[in-house]
Amino acid sequence: MNLFNEDSFLHSFFLSAGGFIGLNLLWIITSVPVVTAGASTTALYYCALKLHKDKDISIWKCYWKSFKGNFVQATAVWLGLLAAGVCVWLESRAVATMPMPMSGVFTYVTWGMALLLLIIALYSFPTLASFEIKTRRLIPYALCFGAKNPGYALCMAMITCLPMYFTLVDAQLFPVYLLVWLMCGFSLTAYANSWFLWRLFRPYFSKEGDREELTGAENESDQYVF
Repeated sequence: MNLFNEDSFLHSFFLSAGGFIGLNLLWIITSVPVVTAGASTTALYYCALKLHKDKDISIWKCYWKSFKGNFVQATAVWLGLLAAGVCVWLESRAVATMPMPMSGVFTYVTWGMALLLLIIALYSFPTLASFEIKTRRLIPYALCFGAKNPGYALCMAMITCLPMYFTLVDAQLFPVYLLVWLMCGFSLTAYANSWFLWRLFRPYFSKEGDREELTGAENESDQYVF
């Protein structure tokens, strides 16, 4: 029996591993300018969600299709989130200089703002990758998906944040963590998150796979791009 024939487990394993490594490298390379991180993250989630939907896809073609198609909108969203994150960080620094009990009150406010921003960041790019949607509607949809199943949101936050936290605090194993991130860490994180996202988004797909209206708005309907 040939272990590397097209139907074997090893063939499927190495094919999948190669896809995740390639997707990871594409995301890293296209995120290097920083300003393009929004478009690259949208393309990353587009491919991850397509893998859940279609199982076998062309990573290269799907990635660049989403990257180019969503570049302007995703970049605007990313820069807005980045600016909001900087504002929240500056606010947290300012709160530290406030006297009690005012600092206690504003600490909770700052944490609330940070949590809200995290939810928006977790859902904005996958939503943008999956729907044709107006930018002004993106944040309400992201919050709606986050509130629809808080358990999913919590799992996605843990999958996204905990590995990064351990990477930063564990100096001894930092080289190992760094190697994993460079090889397939980002693509595997997106794929794991997409397990939950696919279950949220799937009801909006038509059974035939056609482009399906999301809101029912008369002239500005939002549709799936798959």
